[in-house]
This record gives sequence, C-alpha cells and structure tokens, in this order.
Amino acid sequence: MSSHGTVGVELLILSELIESIADLGRETKELKEMNTTDGKVYKVDLVTTDENGRNIGFQKTAKGDYKVIADCAGLNDEQLKNQQNFVKQIRQRYSYNTVIKELKQQGYIIAEEEKVQDNTIRLVARKWS
Repeated sequence: MSSHGTVGVELLILSELIESIADLGRETKELKEMNTTDGKVYKVDLVTTDENGRNIGFQKTAKGDYKVIADCAGLNDEQLKNQQNFVKQIRQRYSYNTVIKELKQQGYIIAEEEKVQDNTIRLVARKWS
C-alpha cells in the first residue's frame, strides 16, 4: 500500500535546524541578537546568512517553535525571491531530516529517493514485518 502527501512544518528543534542549514552548505551562529540593515535589533537564538549576505534569524516563540526573521530591507525583487527560496529550502531540509529520522526510529528503511522537477522530494519507505 502506498501513500503520499505533503508535510507542514514547524521548526521546533534547534539542533535539527542547525543540521538542516549545514546540509545546505551554510554556517550558523548561536547569537542572542541580530542586527538588520535598517538598524533594527531582534532577539534571536540562531543566525545564518543568505546568498545576498543578509542575516536570517530564528527566534523562539512562546509556542515553542522558531519564527524566521529575515533582513530584507532594500533588496530588489530578485534578491528577495532568492531569500524567500532559501528560507523554503531550510524548511524543506528540516522537514526531510525530521521525516527520515522518524521513519528510521519506527523501523523503516528508505528504499527510494528522488528529487522531482519542482524540488519535491519523493521517498519510498519500507518496513518488513
């Protein structure tokens, strides 16, 4: 029996967020504050940079998940789109890592993995009982 679907993601675990950003080839810094180009200061827990050299911060909310704070002041349309795509890649990688980890904990193996044209990742997991 096969099943498919999409995964909505809340960024909950800082160590997995750091791992996901590293998987994308970016470094992170655990900081308490992040400055943006427009002079604002935000309380954050983690900071990385996008390809524009702009900070992307992650701030823990009262709910327990991490909110994304992006330094987008003064970016042109293309730069803004690139920044938004980078945040999507972080969320996708976080989702991927979380799903893989959970499947393995439940005794599944990843039988197939394919990246489809629209950057969707197709996984086939199997469990022999």
